[in-house]
Amino acid sequence: MELTNSKQEYLKTIYILKNTEGEIKVTEIANKLDKTKASVNNAINSLKADGLLNYEPYGKIELTEKGEKEAIKIIEAYDIVKLFLTDIIGATEENAKEEAKAIKTALSTDSLNKLARYTHKELGLYSLECGYDIENEKCIKCARRKLKR
Repeated sequence: MELTNSKQEYLKTIYILKNTEGEIKVTEIANKLDKTKASVNNAINSLKADGLLNYEPYGKIELTEKGEKEAIKIIEAYDIVKLFLTDIIGATEENAKEEAKAIKTALSTDSLNKLARYTHKELGLYSLECGYDIENEKCIKCARRKLKR
């Protein structure tokens, strides 16, 4: 599924709010992203139509299983690109944050997987030669567990 950068940012924000705040409302998303409630409602309805959210007007927003998996992949892709930019090519933290948002959207899954393996190998964090695949939820959990060591 191809998601625009805007949809990815909404999905990522909803996932993060779910894990930090619990119940998610339109107002919290609008505040976090500095968007109007109308813009947030449009995005939510679009994500709902994509099968990524469950939502009834004035109710709470819930990620579907598909939505949660997609949000985790978005966060992992962002983290991989940001790590490459800061720790391998020496980009500033501020530039890396903005550039990672754009670059992760442009990369194919194959290129992103190769970038992840290269970055982790170059930094000596751990080997991703296990056949790392961002599409595989087990690989993401394995990589996060190893990175936290």
